[in-house]
Amino acid sequence: MIINCYNEGTRAIGQARSLLSATVVIAKPSKSTESVQEQVETLIAVAKKLTSEGNEAQALETYKTASGLMLGAPWLQHRTAELARKLKQPDVATLHYRRAAAAFIRAGFPKRALSPLRTAWQLSVPLLPSKASAFITVSLELANVQRELGFVSDAKLTLSNSNLALEGSGSADRVPTFAELEQRKSKPPTGSEPPDSGVVTSVQSAPSSVLSRLEGAVKP
Repeated sequence: MIINCYNEGTRAIGQARSLLSATVVIAKPSKSTESVQEQVETLIAVAKKLTSEGNEAQALETYKTASGLMLGAPWLQHRTAELARKLKQPDVATLHYRRAAAAFIRAGFPKRALSPLRTAWQLSVPLLPSKASAFITVSLELANVQRELGFVSDAKLTLSNSNLALEGSGSADRVPTFAELEQRKSKPPTGSEPPDSGVVTSVQSAPSSVLSRLEGAVKP
């Protein structure tokens, strides 16, 4: 996934520089190999230029490429999510809100993960019942983060509201109860979770693994 995004970013650099050439003079000759940071900076400059020109759809594609190269940058993931939300692309927005949440957790700021996860949850509700599986994934991620942070009442409410939303949409699927989540927590780990589980099992004990679980849960 990261290798593919790196290749996409490399291909996008040529387009990025051509878009910037009208307003930016590059003092030094371009290198054949650029760092990820340099690629991301170039892509962001292009995205901002496209946005200022009113070409937000192309700007979003550029942000998506940049955010794929730098998964651990919550501000970049959040910016991509916000633009996708504005352009009424809930699936794309949800993915990047979740990536932002994972990046916040990995950086040691789990409380900041709550807001993007709540927004991802809200965006997922209107997509029911066709996207029930993705909705359940987001619901569990949010509830698990709330539980790990000690917001037990909020976690219970999230699970309850999630099941009400599923029921109201006509879906037969349901999220686990809070008691079932607690049971999972009390069991000793027997191995890593499948990459498509998307469940934040422990904010405190394994922050570095959260990003890969969230990233693997929903592919762009």
